[in-house]
Amino acid sequence: MRRRVRGLTGIKIVRKADGRRYVYRRVNGNLMPLPDLPEHHPDFIAAYVAAGNLTPKLRHPAGSISALCEAYLGSHDYKRMADSTRATWRRTLDRIGRDRGAGLVKDLRQDHLRKDIRALSPGAAQNRLKAWRSILKFAVEEGWIEVDPSIGIKAQKGEVTPHRQWTAKEIETYRTYWKARSPERIAFEVIYWTGARCVDAVTLGWQKVDRDGWLSYVQAKTAGPATCPVWSLPDWAASMSADHKHFLQALPEGQMIWIATRTGKPRSVKGLSQWLSAAASTAGLADDCTAHGLRKARAASLAEAGATASQIGAWTGHASLSEVSHYTRQADQKGILGAKKEQTLETKIKKFPKTPD
Repeated sequence: MRRRVRGLTGIKIVRKADGRRYVYRRVNGNLMPLPDLPEHHPDFIAAYVAAGNLTPKLRHPAGSISALCEAYLGSHDYKRMADSTRATWRRTLDRIGRDRGAGLVKDLRQDHLRKDIRALSPGAAQNRLKAWRSILKFAVEEGWIEVDPSIGIKAQKGEVTPHRQWTAKEIETYRTYWKARSPERIAFEVIYWTGARCVDAVTLGWQKVDRDGWLSYVQAKTAGPATCPVWSLPDWAASMSADHKHFLQALPEGQMIWIATRTGKPRSVKGLSQWLSAAASTAGLADDCTAHGLRKARAASLAEAGATASQIGAWTGHASLSEVSHYTRQADQKGILGAKKEQTLETKIKKFPKTPD
């Protein structure tokens, strides 16, 4: 047993698998190496004292771009973001720190930023520029620089391809290939019916369905609410009864969380998105049949059922009416022209599925 010496604090010992041992002293969050000697040994005590007097090597040099990225990650602006958004921003800032971190913030010019985003794809360039604008705005507010060099810079022109909405034929093909209650079908029906993003879909289950048969949850990305019917449909959604029946038939009875692996483990957010795309490809569908494309298909189907922009927003969780206006535009035009909607009244679940205690 190592004999401790009173008054010596902050000592950390690291033992490697091969038996080697390293001794450090913590100084302002840094680990300063010490000799592997007894703590009462004069050389150890001398090194301990010297370590406290040394100026630790900074992880991020003062005034550097990497230091700015690190400071921003500790800011209120960053901390108030949703968990999923923070993860995305951290990855982007880590890349900036890795690629440009050695440079000084005060030396940044517009041509440096243009060069940084020029080699990226249109979508990646836009995200990178957003990150630059955020950290440089923070730098101005904190007194690192007086003028934000990102002002006036535009990302390179180019069309950003949005997630494509699934067609009715593609939805039918998927359902024909993957049978009800298969994990692939369960995930499909849950995402398509609820219109939830993958980050929320992996958490949905019977625990979020109330006694009146409504599924309600708080979205991870926006912290806003989303609600949709599970047991029975409101009158205005009667034309969606076929989709509703598919949804109910797919739901698992013996597990609390709906979307899970074959062994019953919850799926990761990234894993769900990639796995569903792979399942669509296996069913013979195009590579751009994505989980987010199902979310868009649900919003469009709500519009076709005659839902208002407010009703679509409440169901899918879109934060503003402008976000769903393009889904309702075509449906509203059909209504104005007198198009008739097929009304099919159906489905009220007779018995709530059994769930584990």
